[in-house]
Amino acid sequence: MNDKMYSTDFCIPDGMRVYAIGDIHGHLAALDRMHDSISADLLDNPPDQVHIVYMGDYIDRGPDSKGVLDRLVERLGRKDGIQKTFLQGNHEGAMLEFLRAPEGAAGMMWLQWGGLETLQSYGFDFKGGVPVASELADISAALARVLPESHRSFLAALAGAIQIGGYFFAHAGVDPKRPFSQQDIEDLTFMREPFLSWPHTLEKMVVHGHSITPEPVVAAHRIGIDTGVYQPGGHLTAGVFERNTVRFLQVSPR
Repeated sequence: MNDKMYSTDFCIPDGMRVYAIGDIHGHLAALDRMHDSISADLLDNPPDQVHIVYMGDYIDRGPDSKGVLDRLVERLGRKDGIQKTFLQGNHEGAMLEFLRAPEGAAGMMWLQWGGLETLQSYGFDFKGGVPVASELADISAALARVLPESHRSFLAALAGAIQIGGYFFAHAGVDPKRPFSQQDIEDLTFMREPFLSWPHTLEKMVVHGHSITPEPVVAAHRIGIDTGVYQPGGHLTAGVFERNTVRFLQVSPR
């Protein structure tokens, strides 16, 4: 856990605490540890309102993407008084595109991004080697058959972004040259530059994942919380936002 607290020029509504959980990438054990850390944090000092924002990239690269989606679907349906928002990451977008049009370039790209590991978590066996382009349509159809309806509905309903007080939560960031109201899904799920190195403040503080750093980043215009849970030495990070402060919870993937 990172106990350091940072102050910003932006505020969460009074009485509310927001937990923003960074990129999970199929690491169910880390997600469960993070939920436990959040529960302990709430017991230690309960606020009036709690909002958990899941920042996207739930799938790919890690060992149990299906298990992560099972857990998130369960959390979505839980009547616990906690508001929850689930954002779309570029990896969820790639999976949906694979289901829609597997024979395009995006289909093979998804497999290279970690889609193979996701397919394996749904029971696919690739001991014969990496699939070739001519097999993608059949694999997509097979995935559609085994994909639980709850997973399909969950993926279809993911949000692009959410504003809470003076903060704007999006998987990858924003195009800083355009108003926040004009951001499209490509901006929200793929953006790196010029957003990451933008030298000025923006209309809201942007909280994002997508771009991996060893530790969380707190800059004048953005707070980055993807600390590479699937990489050697990486962690799963959550930002904890209350009034005009942010601190961080971190858990290991194993």
